[in-house]
Amino acid sequence: MKNTILHIAQLVRSTLKSSFFYHVEQTPGESEESTASSDVTYVGSQVHGDALAVATHLDGKILHLSDLTKVFASWPTAANRYIHELEALVDTMLERIVTNECKLKALKQADFARLMALWYPDAEWPELKVATAYSVWIFVWDDEIDAGDTDAAASEELAQAYYRQSLAYIHSLLGLSDSDQDNIEAPHQNMALFADVGHGVREATDIQQRQRFFDELENFILHVSIEHTHRMAGTIPTTKEYMSIRSGSVGCGPQIAITDYMLKMRLPETVMECAAMKALWRETIYICLILNDIYSVQKEIAQGSLLNLVPVMFKNMKHGEKSMEAVSRDLDIALKQTMEKFEAAAEALGEIAPEDAQLHGNILDFIKWCRYFITGVLYWSLESRRYGMAKCINADGTLSITL
Repeated sequence: MKNTILHIAQLVRSTLKSSFFYHVEQTPGESEESTASSDVTYVGSQVHGDALAVATHLDGKILHLSDLTKVFASWPTAANRYIHELEALVDTMLERIVTNECKLKALKQADFARLMALWYPDAEWPELKVATAYSVWIFVWDDEIDAGDTDAAASEELAQAYYRQSLAYIHSLLGLSDSDQDNIEAPHQNMALFADVGHGVREATDIQQRQRFFDELENFILHVSIEHTHRMAGTIPTTKEYMSIRSGSVGCGPQIAITDYMLKMRLPETVMECAAMKALWRETIYICLILNDIYSVQKEIAQGSLLNLVPVMFKNMKHGEKSMEAVSRDLDIALKQTMEKFEAAAEALGEIAPEDAQLHGNILDFIKWCRYFITGVLYWSLESRRYGMAKCINADGTLSITL
């Protein structure tokens, strides 16, 4: 356990320095493509290097995708009965932490209430309020860096301060610090909403659960910072490197970490730390990563972010094989493979403790929730105005996404 806020800041700084920066230094003549020029403009106007070259190649291209609702047709989906209350709650939360009227309007139109209802169809109101506060917070927190139109997004120094201060505040609110968590001041306006999360989780979970939640949040913030440094440098990692980075920055790990809290159960540590559970987490994250990147690619490229699986795959293909058809094929293959691994992990986890009816039932509920989590991402991403996929859906359910 990390004992001090200072140690948290030092950990983030040292991890960033030792594990990342050597990946993003451009060398002279590194890529002929990096010198490409383009008349294409993006939000923030900071696209350069390899990222600009890829953006230029992709501009106007159409990504054709299969109807993924058919792929997940046998998976469960449902909506929480508190959907209308969630709509009002989300709007209130957004108004607390977003002052920019244009951003506020866009965030309200994203319909996060629908996402929460799909993710937690059986949750009761007290837990829903905490999960909603967390989900609204993480979207707003991430947009501060990802949208590319803030001071922190444009400055490595300000971004690093944003990460360190956020982690210190989270650590304290979760009751993991020596300091008085009730008196610490929120370092950023959006962090005030995390106080709702910290208080709710701290009251109903043990220290191991909270430490796991924090560790996943720390991993998320670390990988957001790695993405941001790539973006600032105009570099694009290999597909393998990207999958490792994105599995952290997509933000699914912390959400999975509060599953037992949301389901009002406590799985023993032997189950939480077993190989099958870790595999289930990993494949759940990978599936959500692929779905999120597919449906958000148009929005992200428009915002000047090429850190998305679609452009990353395109960039790393051999020159003679680069095409949207090849990207679409590889996305289908990647999704199929990770779904197969998910099912294998679910089967192995479902074989634990058959003699203990309650524990076995809790494990099955955890697995079922992971399926809800994935189908929630799928349907919300298709429906939400945040990504604008409604205009990309063809009559047969397939998608044609213009980049």
